[in-house]
Amino acid sequence: MKKFLSLTIILAVVAATSLVLAAMAAPGGIGVAPGGNDIAPGGIGIAPGGNDIASEQATRTGILKLYLCDAPTDAKNITGVYITIDEIQYHRDGQWITCEEFVGPQEYDLLELTGGNSTLLGELTLPSGNYTQIRFMLDIQEIGSPPSSPGCYIEFADNSTEPLFVPSGGQTGYKGIGRFEVPVNGTVVVTADFDVRKAVVITHSRYILKPTIKLIVND
Repeated sequence: MKKFLSLTIILAVVAATSLVLAAMAAPGGIGVAPGGNDIAPGGIGIAPGGNDIASEQATRTGILKLYLCDAPTDAKNITGVYITIDEIQYHRDGQWITCEEFVGPQEYDLLELTGGNSTLLGELTLPSGNYTQIRFMLDIQEIGSPPSSPGCYIEFADNSTEPLFVPSGGQTGYKGIGRFEVPVNGTVVVTADFDVRKAVVITHSRYILKPTIKLIVND
């Protein structure tokens, strides 16, 4: 009788052990997490969207309110210096990015923007942070390119016009240099000062545009 009971107990233990092993081997069964204690599925974890703070910081924006002006010129026979801006771009993380709020082409007579006058180019949404340059993509001819209707030109007192040229690199744009900071949910006001006296030179009977553009933060 005792032998029978002992055999029964042994068989019961073997059966129970088999059931435990089968449960551990089954998908989603009982297991021991590497490193010690189990953590129940969904018990402790990072909620979806845990990186929202970093994402929000990366997308914080502010407004660049950008104006254009020109320094006075003493050239009496010149009645207009026209430039056509196709795009405005800002420099961020090593890349040039187009400001979508500015819709070009837009033509401006720089001589009308002297003596304290200026024109608003746009209220541009930029990622918040510090900047040192923006650039203007102009509709302008390169030297050696086929003649076309100029987007940048000079107008004289006798109503004649002469196109403005660039030596090369018309596709690289004209950089405005100056430090400014775009605040989070705020506005910074900046003026791009385009100095015609230094920008236009005559070479081999051609008017060459060598822009000198300074970015000035308005107080």
